[in-house]
Amino acid sequence: MPIRQFAADRLAVEVHAGRDELGRAAAERAARILGETIAREGHAAMVFAAAASQNEFLAALRGDRSIAWPRVTAFHMDEYAGIAATHPASFRRFLRERLMDHVPLAAFHELRGDAPDLAAEAARYAKLLAQTPPALAAMGIGENGHLAFIDPHAFERIEDVPRRALSLTVPFFLRTAHAVVCVPGRAKRAAVQAALEGPIAECCPASALRRHADAVLYLDCESAGIP
Repeated sequence: MPIRQFAADRLAVEVHAGRDELGRAAAERAARILGETIAREGHAAMVFAAAASQNEFLAALRGDRSIAWPRVTAFHMDEYAGIAATHPASFRRFLRERLMDHVPLAAFHELRGDAPDLAAEAARYAKLLAQTPPALAAMGIGENGHLAFIDPHAFERIEDVPRRALSLTVPFFLRTAHAVVCVPGRAKRAAVQAALEGPIAECCPASALRRHADAVLYLDCESAGIP
């Protein structure tokens, strides 16, 4: 159970005692949404983020026996340009090691950061997302308030983005019906405060969460600034 609950505009916020509690609460909500979507539509798709903030959430999710994984299609949020799937820094590898290799998914669509033509890879992935629209996105917030590779003033020109990173799913997150956002740790405290209390602006991309129709931000005492 959360020790505190409140809202910032449309964004629901839950504060939990620690990382494990935070992860379990987020996983319970994700499992419930997946189950409801599968019951209604026969299948479900979900977007996953790859970061240490997701470890407890992913561990709890892969241990949930109620999820009909063969009816779930998985996407991931972003990948480094030029990185192979076997590279230690690969987000595909991160997700496979923590979830995808442990559950019998219908499919895991990988964003190929090492594709020879990144524009073509972006188009391919966008088509997959359009064909199987995710009902749920799971993500975190970066220390500078970023979402995936969408950093504050990260790129002078939008044309520069495909050269450095692929981040196709962030625009889709605002169109997903649901989102779970796991943000534990003292290092995230300033970013959380900016996202919740500052303007909704590009100086803090995570502030856009406050416009989502059904997102829940899961914090622990450290990220919430509670003694």
